[in-house]
Amino acid sequence: MSMSFTTLIVLAVDTLATSGDITMTWTSPMFSKLSSNDSSVNPLPRPITNQEGALIGSLLNIGAMLGVVPFSFISERFGRKKALLTIGVFHVIAYGTMAFARRVWLFYFGRLFGGLAVGGGYTILPMYIAEISEESKRGYHSMTLTVFWAIGNFLPYLVGPFASVRSFNLINAAFPTCFLLVFSLIGKESPFYLVGAGRLDEAEKVLVTVRSADPIEAEDELKRIRASIEKEKETPPTLRNVVANPGIRKSFVIAFGLVSFQQFSGWNAITFYLQPIFDGSGIDLPSYLSSMIVGASILVFSLPAPFLAHKFGRKTLLAASAGSMAVCLAVLGAFFTLKDRVKADVSGASWVPVAFLVVLVLGFESGLACLPWTISAEIFPKNVKKWSASGTCAVTYFTSFLMTQFFDDMRRGLGTDGTFFFYAGFSALCVVFTVVYVPETRGKTFVEIQELLRR
Repeated sequence: MSMSFTTLIVLAVDTLATSGDITMTWTSPMFSKLSSNDSSVNPLPRPITNQEGALIGSLLNIGAMLGVVPFSFISERFGRKKALLTIGVFHVIAYGTMAFARRVWLFYFGRLFGGLAVGGGYTILPMYIAEISEESKRGYHSMTLTVFWAIGNFLPYLVGPFASVRSFNLINAAFPTCFLLVFSLIGKESPFYLVGAGRLDEAEKVLVTVRSADPIEAEDELKRIRASIEKEKETPPTLRNVVANPGIRKSFVIAFGLVSFQQFSGWNAITFYLQPIFDGSGIDLPSYLSSMIVGASILVFSLPAPFLAHKFGRKTLLAASAGSMAVCLAVLGAFFTLKDRVKADVSGASWVPVAFLVVLVLGFESGLACLPWTISAEIFPKNVKKWSASGTCAVTYFTSFLMTQFFDDMRRGLGTDGTFFFYAGFSALCVVFTVVYVPETRGKTFVEIQELLRR
């Protein structure tokens, strides 16, 4: 019973992760509707142009980059719980706006506002889950985000092709609405935040509640949290101290490196434009059905991720994930080389794009989908987390913006095959970076992780 209430809180928070990742693949089914000349399908008075479509796709990333700062401030000043509830409100506003939009600028607003919420979510969610969980269950709880992010990725492929623009966005709005109702009732403030704010009695009550522990056990954990925070206070998080501290310097390199590799693997660009990729592959299946298969794979393969992370550890799983992605992306590059450059007859191998994209999903969901965020939430001391979380999220969505905004330019300049080879190269570099530079954090306390990084 001791972990059941903590797990319940984590699952409630995970629905906010689903709300955020719906926005990631929202474009795949919606672009075809907003580009339609059929007024019964397209709520706009005319089809969107290529430039308008690119802006609708990229505004999410711009909003996410901007969102890290205000939500980090809310998290540090008013608490993690209030920050998460505010993110939920932003999602409701974004989806509600797009549900009733009749002008393209309202879709711009909805995507930008949704992006603000996504940036805040990716900043606060891993931090909150890491702080509210016991050390022995921290990795397992953190990796549940992978499952709920995958649900968010899958829903647009499952529902989007068959629902109207209004119905689809109203369905999406139901997720953050449910989160707001449930989390406002059962959500607890992070004990790390409460201790840092000097609210020790509240922190002890939270620990007793979420652990279902007696006061003595809660007091022991409270002492460990206080010791961790007191140790961090010895080195205030000024720029000079951050630069001078080798452990924190290394933490920034690891966090920024991992999220950059996550984006340069091409994942967001591929999922944003999955239907156009299948349209160009010559596959016999309808592109929306192929996209649905890949989307279902994202959900199914995310399910074992928490157990794999708990069993094999972060480092091994991350290296295996990136390595398998490199192989799949290289195969996809070779397929499009034969099809587009050699002009070979690939009709007998038309199954290759779907098959290897499914295997690519397995590789991504088993590690690279969530572990960069899990590790980033673990390797920074509390007094630096405001800056580290904001910086990590900003780097993520800046690189995601580059990958999605210039995806079509890359396909025209490098070819579809060259684009996949580009992604494969960065996935291979991620393997090297992980093996050489990333520490194993499984089962370690925050203090032990800091000592490991300093060594």
